[in-house]
Amino acid sequence: MLIALLGTYLLVTKGRLDSLQLAPGAVFWGVGAGVSQALYTLIPIPLLKKYDAKILIGWAMLVGSLLFMPSVVTTPIPRLNVLGWLSVGYISIFGTMFAYLLYLKSLNYLLPATTGMLSSFEPLTATFLSIILLHTAFGLPEMLGGAMILATAFLQALPVHKVKRVSNIKKAAH
Repeated sequence: MLIALLGTYLLVTKGRLDSLQLAPGAVFWGVGAGVSQALYTLIPIPLLKKYDAKILIGWAMLVGSLLFMPSVVTTPIPRLNVLGWLSVGYISIFGTMFAYLLYLKSLNYLLPATTGMLSSFEPLTATFLSIILLHTAFGLPEMLGGAMILATAFLQALPVHKVKRVSNIKKAAH
C-alpha cells in the first residue's frame, strides 16, 4: 500500500516535494472514501448470495437518494439544453447505475481482494486519460509513479497465488 501511495504522490506532484498541500478536510474525505470503497466491496457479499445485484443496487440508490431529498426540494431545477439533460441521463445510467451494477455482479466471480487490486489502477487510469484527452505533460516522476502503482497491483496478487499453490501441493502430497 505504501508503494501505491508513493506512486500516487509522484503522479500528483511530479516528484516535487513542495508542490503538494493537503487540507485536513481533503485527508479526512480521502481516507473516508478509501474506507467506504473497502466496505462497499465487503458488505454486499452476504447479500449477493441471497439477492440479485439489480435489487440491491435499486434499493441502495433509492435509500441513498433520500438523503439528498431536502436539497432536491430546495434547489431550483437547472436550465439545461437537450444535450445537458442527455448528459445527466448518461452519467446517471451508465456512469452510476451500470457501473455499480457491474461492480457488484463482479463480486460473484472475483474475490474482494481481486477487486481491490483492480481498484488500485484508478489513479493510473485517470492519469492516462488526462494525458490523452487533456494533453497533460507526463515526465519521468509520473512514469515512476505509474510503475509503482502497477507494481502494487501485481504484488497484491502474488500472495493469493502463492497460498493456492501451497494448498494444492499439500493436497497432492496426501
